[in-house]
Amino acid sequence: MSSSSTPASGSTAAGSPPRVRRRILAWDPGRDTVIALGTLLAFWACYWAGSGFLIVGILLFGTLIPALTVLRQRREGWAGLGITRRFLLRSLIIAALLGAGSAYQLITTAAAQQVELLPHLLANLLVFWEPFFVFGWLYLRWERAFGWLPAILLTGLGFALQHVGSVPLPVALSFGLFALAFAVVFACVRNLAILWPLFYPVASGIGTLQSGLAMGWDSVGSAAFLLAAQVVILFFVVRGLRTKLTF
Repeated sequence: MSSSSTPASGSTAAGSPPRVRRRILAWDPGRDTVIALGTLLAFWACYWAGSGFLIVGILLFGTLIPALTVLRQRREGWAGLGITRRFLLRSLIIAALLGAGSAYQLITTAAAQQVELLPHLLANLLVFWEPFFVFGWLYLRWERAFGWLPAILLTGLGFALQHVGSVPLPVALSFGLFALAFAVVFACVRNLAILWPLFYPVASGIGTLQSGLAMGWDSVGSAAFLLAAQVVILFFVVRGLRTKLTF
């Protein structure tokens, strides 16, 4: 990873951001950085306020505003949200290995707490909004503005803040440490496939059990609804764009 920010040579497809060399440290905050901070604070307030407000937070601050900012305002393409073919196979292989390595802990934790494993895992599998918001949106905004090392730290801090007030403080801090580890993994490829759907649901399943949150079939239904709503929002954001967005 280089400290230079010189754009790589060669043209890019329409709707795709120019590739730049990664920077350890940077100082290039912009309007999107302010928007990202605003969505984080708004999302924290929704999380703290409860389930009804959380739905608003997921769909408005966690999906619509990031999509409008990246896809319509900045025209960065799907890669600007971590949805890309770049390093896809590598990401899926790593995710499968990490998920398989964490599966035993999930199974034993669920058994110890007498939680039905299938709905709990499936509900976590359908929670795409969290990696999308935390890594596809916030991490990539922090990295563009400040470099990849501060982005990793800010992602962990932001994820802990996101849960302050809705869970005990020690649990929120432990969630921040989990996000810190996930951010390190994500920073290697900047592709959400390294987290979701093969690794993040398993790790999230462990984290939710450790925080005392067991998910049943009702949670599966709610998560499926939110995922479908996210897909609809993204569809309408890209609908009518004059340039074809690339991955």
